[in-house]
Order: sequence, then structure tokens, then C-alpha cells
Amino acid sequence: MNQTENHKFHGNTWSYKVPHREELVCFACLSEILEDDEIIMVKKRPALAEALHLIHHHDFISDLQGNIEVPIHFSFVLIDIMESAESSFASSAVEVFLKLMSKMDSRDLLENVLDHIQRKMFQTENPKELHPLIVLLGRLVKAFAPLSRILCQEYEQVLQCLVNGLSNPDEEFQSNTVYLFVYVLVGPWEAVMPVSVQHALAQEVVCLLHTAKAPYLLRNLMALLKKLISSAELTQILMTLDLNNLNLLTSLKKLIISKNSDLQRSALYVLSCILSQENEDYCRTVLNCDIIEFMFEALHCQSPDQLKFVLDSLESLCHSDLFYTKCHAVYGLESIFYALESLLEKKNFELCKTGFDILAALLTRQPSSVPLFINTPTLTSCLELISLGIQEQHPEVFVSSMQSLCAVIKKNHLLLPVPFEVLKRIIELMINKLLKVDMSLGSIVFRDKNGVLQSSEEKKWKDPIEIVILIHGACFQLLEECWDDPLTCATNYVSTDSQSKETSLQQFKKFIINSVIDNVVPLAMKSMIKGGNPLLCRQLQKLLLELYSADHGQCTQLLIQMISEGFLSTVINRRQESSEMLDSENKFMLQLCHVLHEEDTPELPFPDWVDTGILNLKNNLNEYQITLQHMSDATRNLYLFLIYHMCKLDDIPLSGQEILTITNGYVESIYSQMQLSPLEKKQLVFLWAFSVSLLQNNIEKHNLAGDLVLRTVCEESPSLWFTHHSAFLYWVFLDLEICNKAGPQIIDCWLNGIVNAQEDDSDDFIENLEDVHHLYEMFANAEFTEAFMMTLVSFSRETASLSCSILKNFLAKILETDMSENFILCVRGKGRQLLQEVFLREDKSLKDDHLKNILSILMITFNTFPVTIDGQDLKLLYHVSKWLCESSEEKCSELTEMILRLVIQYIEASDSLHSSVLPMIMQNIMLLKTLEGLIVSENESLSGLTHCILSYIMEFSAQNLQTSSQSVVKIKVPLYPLEKRLKTSSTTMQQCFLQFLATSFQHKFINNIIEFSNEGRYPPDCRCPLISSDITCLFCYLQQFMVQECLKTRQIALHCLQALVTYLSSVDLLLYEELLTHPWNTAMLEVMVQMTDDDTVAIATTFDMLHFILCEKLGNRIVMESFEVIEIVAQFLREQKANSLVEPLKNQCLDLIEKFLKVVPVQYKQQIIVTLESKTEPER
Repeated sequence: MNQTENHKFHGNTWSYKVPHREELVCFACLSEILEDDEIIMVKKRPALAEALHLIHHHDFISDLQGNIEVPIHFSFVLIDIMESAESSFASSAVEVFLKLMSKMDSRDLLENVLDHIQRKMFQTENPKELHPLIVLLGRLVKAFAPLSRILCQEYEQVLQCLVNGLSNPDEEFQSNTVYLFVYVLVGPWEAVMPVSVQHALAQEVVCLLHTAKAPYLLRNLMALLKKLISSAELTQILMTLDLNNLNLLTSLKKLIISKNSDLQRSALYVLSCILSQENEDYCRTVLNCDIIEFMFEALHCQSPDQLKFVLDSLESLCHSDLFYTKCHAVYGLESIFYALESLLEKKNFELCKTGFDILAALLTRQPSSVPLFINTPTLTSCLELISLGIQEQHPEVFVSSMQSLCAVIKKNHLLLPVPFEVLKRIIELMINKLLKVDMSLGSIVFRDKNGVLQSSEEKKWKDPIEIVILIHGACFQLLEECWDDPLTCATNYVSTDSQSKETSLQQFKKFIINSVIDNVVPLAMKSMIKGGNPLLCRQLQKLLLELYSADHGQCTQLLIQMISEGFLSTVINRRQESSEMLDSENKFMLQLCHVLHEEDTPELPFPDWVDTGILNLKNNLNEYQITLQHMSDATRNLYLFLIYHMCKLDDIPLSGQEILTITNGYVESIYSQMQLSPLEKKQLVFLWAFSVSLLQNNIEKHNLAGDLVLRTVCEESPSLWFTHHSAFLYWVFLDLEICNKAGPQIIDCWLNGIVNAQEDDSDDFIENLEDVHHLYEMFANAEFTEAFMMTLVSFSRETASLSCSILKNFLAKILETDMSENFILCVRGKGRQLLQEVFLREDKSLKDDHLKNILSILMITFNTFPVTIDGQDLKLLYHVSKWLCESSEEKCSELTEMILRLVIQYIEASDSLHSSVLPMIMQNIMLLKTLEGLIVSENESLSGLTHCILSYIMEFSAQNLQTSSQSVVKIKVPLYPLEKRLKTSSTTMQQCFLQFLATSFQHKFINNIIEFSNEGRYPPDCRCPLISSDITCLFCYLQQFMVQECLKTRQIALHCLQALVTYLSSVDLLLYEELLTHPWNTAMLEVMVQMTDDDTVAIATTFDMLHFILCEKLGNRIVMESFEVIEIVAQFLREQKANSLVEPLKNQCLDLIEKFLKVVPVQYKQQIIVTLESKTEPER
């Protein structure tokens, strides 16, 4: 069937074996069949099928490539079939044709085909007959992309013919022609297609858009239009073309309002692409027609693509002023809200971000004269959407919603009453989210419209922290606008008694101030430390200016804290990074200088060179020292002023050597040191001390700056040059010359600064004072310690008191260190010197305070190490005695107590002192009379200490009868009311009175100096001034004291008990026997043994008590009355025997066991011996 009659003339040259046939297939025969017009098309179909099979044959294609005329002729045959055959057969021919062109891949074949088509187009008069050729070209251009460039460059006439053919009313013809141009406009078509063709094509497309009815034509037209608008020039032509009131926008509007969703989306896409070219004329043209109304209606859909195209268009339009002139924002707002709500529900974050960007632009650019929100529900919807956006986890949506929040905070947007509570809630949500995640610049990753990842810096997106700053700035502006308007505050119309004392406006102001201080500033500081947005620093400065206007006090403290964290050095070093907002930065710098000056030297006038200096503040801190000599006086002074305050607040912008160089350079640059202002002197002295501290005093000793500083410090009042900072302490510590010449006054000023700044009176104030920890390191220097102790006699009562507290606190910490002995001896020596100077001082002001401070320190040193008494101590004793004898109604009881304790310390110092101290006291008649008065003082501590001194006097006079017999004064000592003195709450009174009673019992109330009055016995009996009931009462109290937790009280009570029993054994045997057999004795012994801890002194006290009891003949009855007591004592002795006691206590324990076994009843002895000898684990 596929062979013709002429096959025998063809030979085997063009015959090929195909898989589905046994015989060979002759290509020449196939060509004759297809070329023969007499053969009907139905019979030609198999030939086309065989031809298609051959084209897949490799040898066949190779033969064709070797003889190019054959495929050219065959192509022409196929083209003729396409023109004459019906559409179904023509499509088969097209398929064979495209497969042949693909397999051949021949430029010659392609050009011959194009030439053939061109000839046919020019030879055909009826355009309708060109339809098959146009279809073929369309398929060909789509299949072979390079063909579009060939057509544009070499076949302009063909293209022009095709454009002209668009005027054919046949819509199918038009559609196929448009389809062809869709694939012609690929690659860089704008550069290769003739301009005339482009312009003509653009004009025809506009006309066709207006007249086209068929959906397929409209779809192809929109596809072509998308290609055309990629050219800026053609877009310009399309947007300006007006053919009898027919233009592109009217056609697009027709499509937008059509019911065909595909065409509607296409039209919106084209419009968004045109507007994305950021041409203001295009925006104006669109806004001048009524198309935007239908765009707002298009937002009420569920198609993400359509929403995207509309929102992209609106994003471009909303930046045009004409958009607001025509009030599009007002009537389109609800549609935008509807779209945003839908997008948030669907989590379409890309479009949510675009929607919030549009909303932010509307809120920002809407004229204040035209209200954007016409009712409260609309405003509520807006704020609710912003709140939802801020709660989203997507960073782009979060940032865009923040911008919307910033824009909505305006009085003309927020209807009255202003919803301050809602704003507060949204801002809290935003702040909490920022605190949880890192939203600093560069940390957010965005995607552009093509899905390409971009950082926020590449996208030139605003830093979220910057937006937060702008939001709070907008809040301050809102507060200022609303402050004097009562209508802005919400009211519930309730009684005044139940209303809050603060209005919603006042509450919102407090919230914003706290939010800036607690959240915004820390976030901004953290971002600036990382580098971040250059404008962030200046935005923060602007916000701080607004905060200062709202609350001077809190802002001042915040600024000082920020400077200590490096803010000021950052501001100075970043001044040249950007030229934006320079005026605002200058205003902030001026305000900051005012704040620093008021905090530091409010007594001095604000320097007039600050304004000029700020304008010339152009060098960063590292450049300043290089250009110092070339600066104006105002700029140089300002830099010194700022460096001074940075160092003072511990923001150290430069090294110690750099600061020293600046100080030297500054002094060398001035004409006369005599012309230095007080402010400049103060700054220079501090910076010198600061650099010396940083450099550990490794500096050149004598230069202009150093000599000026030393002269200033030594010759002028500290109020003119002192700055409260620990650097001054280090300076005194490091520089011996300064320590000797000005150390005390510098330390005094430093302490006074702490006093003035102190707000806390709690006991742990010293522990929490950071500077004190540095101070403790310096006490290792004896010269510094002596200079510091001079502040104990400061003429500021608070300063002297603080000095005393610091020394006492340090003494408490240092007692267990290696340096404690040298330090304490240094403190003791300096303290004695200061004490004598105070006593000899003619000026009596603050004398008592100074005495208290010195004595409190001395008493600690006396209690720590053994005291070595010399002539200076005896002189002090003389002054102390003299002070006690002075009559003064206002004499401080606390100081009197300290002096009495000092006298006791001197008495107890050593046995050798009795020959000097006590004789001095006993020979001082005025002192003895003073003691006689103090013995009955209502102050129990003073009375108790006096009893203690009298006990020593009584003991000394009994041992030195010759000395005491010479005394011409008798001190009357009342023993009553006895029980009142025993029941006193004063531990000092208890212990001292018991000690006095013990001494009195020991000497049987007989003494040449002490005279006991108010004896209870009648007639009086000096040998026994107390009656039996008094002694019994005393005995019971002593039993109670023996079991108290205070070890010293137990010791003194035991001592008194021993003296009492010994006294009664010689004075009243009946009472003696009665007391020793008292039933409470057993309980006392049991409790005292059981409560003895591991302390050596406690064990020794209990041993003494047991010795006392076991040595008394009648006292043995105590341990014989109860086996339980015997067993408790035995267990105690066994445990102490097993413990690792020191040698004296071990011997005493063995002696006690021996005595104990002697008094144990016979029936219990063997059992107690077993108990004593049983092994036990030593207590640890």
C-alpha cells in the first residue's frame, strides 16, 4: 500500500526496515503518495504514519542530513497538506513536520521553511488562507525557542504581516496569531524585535482586548499582554494609548468585573505588574479611573493568587498622594480588613505581610483632616487585626504588624475615648515576644516575591527594635496631644469614691515610661552592642528626649545607667555613620550634657561652650587625642567633659595611658593654668586619679598635669576638685605622696559621697556596697589604713559613723587571716593616738561622737590580741577618768558604757597592771564618787559595768591592805533590791552583778573601800548582810543561770555558787546544809551535764562544777539520791574520757572519775565501773 508504481525506479536508496513491517518502507514512495493531489486525504494518513516511524530511524535521519534538498522538499509537501487538509489531518501533518524539524536540527532546513512560509504569506490574498501557516508557526516557535530570535531579526515582514492580520475579525485566527506572538516574545525579545512591530502589536492588543469575546482569545491576549508589559517602553505606550476613548485600563476593568475568574486574575496580575514599576504616572492614571473600586471588591474572594495581585497593586497605589485625595483609603479599609482576617486564618504569611504593609501606609499617609475610622467597631477591628499579627510567629508578619501599630497610634485615628487599655495590651504582647526571641537586625530572614532568601539588611527592612522605639515615641506624642483633653479618657460614670485615683491616660503614661526603661532601652542597648542598624542609636536618642520631657527624674537615672553601660561612647563613635537625624542627635547630646552637669556639679553654671562644641563633635574617641592640638577650645573642653563623665560612670572608652596622654595634652594646650575654671580643674584631677589607678601608678612623676593636680589637691578645698569614685581611693592607696598630703581628706570626701548617696539604712548596707570590697584590699597598706582612720574624727557625723562601720565590718572579716595581727596593731596604735587627740582637742563639737567611733574600734582590737600597756595607755586612762568625772546632764550613756568597758579592759589586761591601773582609780576621789553614782544608775548596763569595776577594786584592796587603808572615800553599794537585779533583762548587769556578789562572798562582805548599805538583817551584821531568804533566792537563780545557753553566764554563776557555798560553810551551817540538799540540785546537775557541748570551755566549766560538788562533804548526797543521776554523770565522764581532750582536761577528767567512784553507793559501784570502762565511739 505504501509503494507506488514508480517504486522500481527508486531503488533501495531510500528504503528502510521498520520494526512493525517485514518489507522495507520506501521514503520516496511515501513522498509521492503525500504529494499526489489525486489521492484522497484518508489514503494519505497511513503514509504520514509510516513517515513518522521513519523519522525515528537513525539511518534515515543521517541520509536526510546528507541530502538536505530531500527534507526541504518533504517539508514543503507537509506544509501543502496542512493548508489543504481538514484540521484533524492537518494536525497529523504538523506532528510529522515538528518531529522532522526536531530530529534534523538544521538551520538550513529551518530557514528554507521560513522562506517558503514567507512566500506563501505574500502570495496569498485571502488572510484566512494563512490560518494554517500561522498555526504551524505558532507550534514551531513554541517547540524551537531560537526561532523567535530568527523571526525578529530576519523576518520583520512576516511579523508585520502577522500584526496586520490581527485586524481580521475571525477570533480563532486572532487567537492563533496572538498565541504565536506569545512565544515569539521570549528571551531578550525587546532588543531584537523591530520597534515598529512592537508598537503596532501593542496597539492591536489594546484594540483586541476591547473587542474580543471568545474566552480563549482573551486568555491568549492576557498572556501576550504579560509579555509586553515586561518592557518599560511598551508599558509606557500601553498606558498612554487612547484610541477613541479606548485604553488599556478600560479593557482591564472590563475583565476585572467579569465573571471569569481566570481572566479576572490575569487582569489583576497585569495591573500589579504595571504598578510594580514604581511609576507615579501609572499610579495616577489608575487612580483617575474608577478601576480601584472593583479592586477592593476583588479582595472579597478566597483565591490566594487574586488576593496577591490586588494587594500588590494596592501596595503600589497607597504610596501615591492622589490615593488619599480621592478618599480611597476610607471606603477600601473594610475590604482590606476582610482580606487580612482571611489571610491570617489561612496562615498565608506572605500576603499577611503585604496586607499589614498596606495598612501601615494607609494609617501613616491618611490626611488628618479626613478621618480614617468612621466608627468604633472599625477601629476595634483594626486594633484586633494588629494584635493578631503581633502574635504570629512569622517574623515578616510580626514586623509589618508592628509598623501598623506604630502608624495607628495617633489621636486623629483613635476615636474618643482613646482605647489606652487596648494599646497597652498590644504593646505588652509585642514586648514579651521581643524579649523571648532575637529579633535584631539581620537575624530575620525574608523571601522576596520570587521565593529567594534575603536577610533584613539586603531587603533594607526596618530593624524591629527601631520600630519598637518609634512605637513608644508615637505613644509619647499621643500622650502630649491628649494630656489636656478630658474627652480622651474613658469613664464608666460611677461615683467618685469608686473610681481609680489615676485616669486611663495617667496609667498609660506610667506604663509607657516603665516600658521604655525596663524593656525598650535594654533591647536597644543589646542590639547596638551587636552592631545593628546605624539609625537605631539616633532613634533611641530621640525617644530618650521624649522620655525626659515626660519624666525628668526617672530619665536622669536611666541615662546615668546607660552611660555606665557604654551608651555615651557609642553615641560619640557613631556620630559620623549617618547624616540623618543629626539635629535630633545634637539636641539629645545637649540635654545629656545638662543632665550630667546637674548630677555632678549643680552649683556651677552650665558651660556656654557646650553648644558650640556639640556642632564640632566629629571625631570618635580614638581620633580625639590625635587632633587635640588642632581643636577649638569649645570642642576640646567638650571632649574632656564627656570623657570625664564616661570614666566617672565606669564606661572606660580609652586605656589608662590614652587618658593620661589626653590629660597631659589638655594641660599643655592651655595658655595659663591660672585660667582653668573650677569645672576643668575637677575634671583634670579626676582623670589624673583615674589614669593613675588604671596604670597602677606606673607614670612619670613630675610633669605639668601631675604638678597641677598635686597643687590643686593640696591647696584648694576638696569641694572644688573631688569626684566621688573609687579611683580616688586607689590613687591614695598607690601614691604615697598623695596619701600623706591629702589622703585623709580624700577618704573623708569619698565616705561623705557614700553617705549622701545612701538610701538604705539596713544592716547589710556595708555588705552590699560595691566600693567597700575594693577598699578592703587597700587596708594591707599601713599608711592608707592610718589615713582612713583619720575619718573617724570627721566633722561630718554621718561620715565618721560610716567610717567606723566599715572598719568594724572589716575587722570582723579579717580576724582569721594572716595579715590580721599587723593590721589590728596598726589600728590599735592609730586609735590610741586619735583618742588622745580628741580628749586634748579644745573644740568640743562632735567630741562624743568621735569618742564613740574610736572606742568601738579600740574595743575590738583589745578583745582580739593581748594588750601591751604603756605610758600612753595610762595617759588615756587619766583622760577617760577625767571624762567620767565631768558633770554633764547630756552625757551619752552609750559612750559612758564604752569608757567603762575600756577601764575594765585595762584592769583585766595583765596582773602587772594592778600596780598601776587600780591604784590610779582608787586614788581618784572624783572617779570613786562617780562610780558610786553609776552603781545606782537606771541604765542597767552602766550599773552592771560599775559593779564589775568595784569587784576588781574590792579584790585588789583585799590583797593590798596598805594601799586600801589609805583611801579616804567609802563607796556605798546597795545590794537591794536583790531579786530585781537578778531578774534584769540586761546580760551585762546579770554577769557583772554576779561577779560582784562572788567577790563579796569571797571576802565575806568586808572591805575598806566598799560599804554595803540597805542590809536586810536587823540588827545589821556586816559579816552577813543578806538574810536567809535572800540567799535562798540567790541560790535558786544561780541554779537557773547554770543551765543557760550563754557560757559566760554559766561560768560566772558557777563561780558565784562556789563562793556562796564557801561563805555559808563558815557563816551559816544550817542554811549551808539546807541548800546543798535542795531537791533542785539534782535537776541542775542533770541538765548541765546533758547540755555540755564539745567546746573546750564548756567542758571545763562542767568539770569545775563537778569538782565543786564532789569535794563537798554534804554535796555527795546529790549523787547518792538517784541512780538515774549517777548513771547520767557516769555516761558523761565516759564520753569525755573517750574524746580527744587536751592534756589538762584529760587529767581533770581522770581525777573526777576517781572522786566520783568514791561517793557512788556500794550497790551501784560495780555497775558504774563497767559503764565507765566500756568502749564507745568518740564524738566528733
